[in-house]
Amino acid sequence: MVRSLLALLLTLGVAVALFAQNSQTARTESSEANRVRIDLYASREGRSIDDLTRDELELLEDGVPQTIDSFEQVQVASGGAPGTRARVFVVFLDTYNTQLEASSSLKLPLIRFLDRVIGADDQVAVMTPEMAAGEMVFGRKNIIISNIMQADWTWARRGRSDRKDPKEDLYDACYPDAPRGPQGPAGEMKARRREKLTLAALDDLVSRLDGLREERKAVLTVTDGWMLFRPDRNLLSSGKGKADDGLERLLRRAPQKGDDSARGGPQGVNRVECEADRESLSMLDHTMALRSLSEDANRANITFYSLYPRGLAASSGPESSSGKGRDSNAATRQDSLRFLADNTDGVAVTSAAAVDASIQRIIDDASSYYLVGYTSSNTRLDGRFRTISARVKRDGVKVRTRRGYRGRTADDLVSKGPASRATEGLALVKDSANARSPFRIRASSWVRSAADGKTNGSFWIVGELDYQTRRQLVWTAGAEAEVVVLASDGTEVLSRTFEIKASDGPVAVQVPENGGVPVGEYAVRMQLRSQTDSAVALTDTARVEVKEGVALGEAVLWRRGPTTGPQYLRTADPRYQRSDRLRLELATTSSAPATARLLDRNGNQLQAPVQVSDRPDSSSTFRWIVVDALLAPFANGEYALEVVQGESKQVTAFRVVP
Repeated sequence: MVRSLLALLLTLGVAVALFAQNSQTARTESSEANRVRIDLYASREGRSIDDLTRDELELLEDGVPQTIDSFEQVQVASGGAPGTRARVFVVFLDTYNTQLEASSSLKLPLIRFLDRVIGADDQVAVMTPEMAAGEMVFGRKNIIISNIMQADWTWARRGRSDRKDPKEDLYDACYPDAPRGPQGPAGEMKARRREKLTLAALDDLVSRLDGLREERKAVLTVTDGWMLFRPDRNLLSSGKGKADDGLERLLRRAPQKGDDSARGGPQGVNRVECEADRESLSMLDHTMALRSLSEDANRANITFYSLYPRGLAASSGPESSSGKGRDSNAATRQDSLRFLADNTDGVAVTSAAAVDASIQRIIDDASSYYLVGYTSSNTRLDGRFRTISARVKRDGVKVRTRRGYRGRTADDLVSKGPASRATEGLALVKDSANARSPFRIRASSWVRSAADGKTNGSFWIVGELDYQTRRQLVWTAGAEAEVVVLASDGTEVLSRTFEIKASDGPVAVQVPENGGVPVGEYAVRMQLRSQTDSAVALTDTARVEVKEGVALGEAVLWRRGPTTGPQYLRTADPRYQRSDRLRLELATTSSAPATARLLDRNGNQLQAPVQVSDRPDSSSTFRWIVVDALLAPFANGEYALEVVQGESKQVTAFRVVP
């Protein structure tokens, strides 16, 4: 008992020390949205170079040279020598996608591999898809690895029937007349769900490790690999039979007294839940999910080393020459392991012949490297992949580093809520205006003249509850609105909280309230919280760009109609009824006249009257072009208003709805 208590205290003490060692770094990094840190390896004729200097290194992102602001050599020696830092490992046991026999032919090689890679002074944690990353506890190898692996070897689920899962039992019960096994709907749904849970857990792990420390973090992923399921509408029509009524019919048909078909029969199976899951699982795209995971890992300086368990032993039972237990999809699964490893500067261990070389590579990677940091010159919040390359000004020296990372989006910067929606051109209509959204925001930017001659800008943020949502009891007493605006480097531009009455209509905030903001990109988050129930909240995010050299700003949408009364109100919803009047206001610093015309969804001009006028702004640094249009003659569908002033043009999409 005393020995167990001491072991627990040691584990907790190590974990606290690990986080304390890096807490200051994590706090600093979290406020620098464009900061990138990478690990870099330099060698000549196969031997590492230990005397590289910052002045010898040239770092490029998408071909553009970057200014290196931090450069240090990280060395880890065995025995915890003074001045060295502990290596960090996470062993990820993919319980959902691994098929292991209980024989020592697979058990011992895996334990032996981990024992050789992880040193006595390293910090290590174990995670599975059935855990949250926050539940991980770091400790010494002899406490974490040896005990867990030797005590619970039967952790793998794939290919086993004795590990029960309520969801999987539900799928089997929903489709009793369909083909059994992987080819039936239940079998594929279970496989897709398992893969989805695993990739979501890995994404959670990357987020957790990102704030842990700057140095390289190694994830030893023990798995058979993944099929990387893609959208497949055939899943919705597979296994037709007596039990396969279909989601649409179940939802549309009103249940009759004594009718048990929606519950799957006398056992009370929830058929609606099954069909809803079947619909969502059929639309998964795990190829993109794995790519996004690897790009996020690169930004967090995390490397994945993929361990194929049956490849660690020379003659593993499940894939022996007899063919018993052979996995016909093994090649596809191993390709996914190689992709994750290759794209995070790691290595995939899929055969016994590669074990020794792989162990040495992992140890070398985590033991000595250069840690390089820079603030990216690309401040766009576009979420695109950015390629990293490095050159050394020394003859014969080669450098190895990560391929690149995914840039942040506005949603990454301000929240973990729904992804920001596009706000340009007709794409807005196609992506977001066709469906009713309970709450949405719209941001419209423009530039303005400053007294010192520098270009700056402003933008309106408009948040709006859907008309039907406003009528719900939980929102009739009003709401509390919180608006947060961050610059692309993470600097807070505005943070406001204010009360909104139910009669106030849409929320409109000008940023900044006085003066202007520099040219660049900004992330916006607006949240409404019900006054009657603080647990009820709606949130949306958006990306805003203040562009230099653009005289004509983006349109602020206005609406007048049955829902607004006799006055025009700003709106975030680009859907209009024929009884509404549509107004656009566009800020401009040009004195040139403006023209406007209505376009159909194909960009063809419509012969419909459009009224153009202008009015001054109270700041006197710009004026507003006002465009009015009547919608009564329009059929339901997508349209756009094009406003041209000199060489500037703005196209604003909208939709006419019943």
